[in-house]
Amino acid sequence: MKGTLRFLAVFLILVLPLFAAKEKNVEVRPEKLAEANELSRKADSLLARKYYEDAILEYHKVLAINPLDYVVQNKLGIAHHQLMNLNLAKKQYQLAKKINPRYAEAWNNLGTVHYSLKKYKTAVKNYKKSLELQPQSATAYHNMGAAYFGMQRYEEGFAAYLQAYRLDPTILERTSTYGTIIKTSELNEAMQNFYMAKLYALNGQQDKALGFLLKALENGFKDFDKITKDPTLKLLAQNERVVKFMESPTTPF
Repeated sequence: MKGTLRFLAVFLILVLPLFAAKEKNVEVRPEKLAEANELSRKADSLLARKYYEDAILEYHKVLAINPLDYVVQNKLGIAHHQLMNLNLAKKQYQLAKKINPRYAEAWNNLGTVHYSLKKYKTAVKNYKKSLELQPQSATAYHNMGAAYFGMQRYEEGFAAYLQAYRLDPTILERTSTYGTIIKTSELNEAMQNFYMAKLYALNGQQDKALGFLLKALENGFKDFDKITKDPTLKLLAQNERVVKFMESPTTPF
């Protein structure tokens, strides 16, 4: 009996790791890989055209062939994310980064899930990890800025926005199929809109800066000294509509 138990113990120690390694290193035959690539292209097209449910079905077909395709795991997460299936999106992003811990997109996208759940501190940690792996990611800097604003750490949020803008001046106004971007340009949070105005003014885009400053004022921004005493906002502080609002904040435009 003892001999049998000893044999089983040796078997488990020596053989099971081989099975685990075999399972981890899934080999896909060339013809099946070609099929998976074709399915992936189809799924990407559906995702780009916002047919999210159909894209999900196709991505699952790809993963049935090659479950270790971390890029597809991430894209499946994006499709769920667009449908606001946050738990499913989170699961896919976690799988993607588990397969490839150095995949920056998955870390960024996982951060956006935590942002949506208002877990801003955790979101920031994910964005920082994404930036360790991909330091020139305007998307991660932008999203980290949004998380800092959610925490009311405005100066840190503004600094992250500035870095995002320097890397990609279009980042505040676009969305991406391959990296989830928080659309802060559509938010109606007074302080955040104020800093958006400051960012655009700092970069010479006065019309956009004025639009965000007016939006900030409309949504209750009342720290008028931040407008009148900031050299960056000197021209905006002289704008007739801004002056009128500061003199009578309840007067509609």
